[in-house]
Amino acid sequence: MTVAIAVAVVGAGSLMLRLLPLVGATLIPDRMTVHAARAAMAVLAAMTVRTVLRHHDDALAGSRVTAPVLAALAVGLGLWLAYRGRSVLVASGVGLATYVVLAAGFAGLP
Repeated sequence: MTVAIAVAVVGAGSLMLRLLPLVGATLIPDRMTVHAARAAMAVLAAMTVRTVLRHHDDALAGSRVTAPVLAALAVGLGLWLAYRGRSVLVASGVGLATYVVLAAGFAGLP
């Protein structure tokens, strides 16, 4: 519920930041845009962490522990690539491929 409220607040702020330049771009302080950008990144990071921690894959042995760890590795690799300046497509594709390969390897374990 808290995440939904945070997403709604950031969404409303984003909408306001998109509509205010139509009224007058000089009225928006630079400090406000910096804080809005940081809040949006914080919400995205929180949603990603929550999703990774709740990840469950029935095909994996010890899924309660294994699936979130593999998902965290895949997401971490994708974020590292994004930080290094790779495109969203490359970062997402490598993260997905990493999870698929690791999950396939762990699914074969007894």
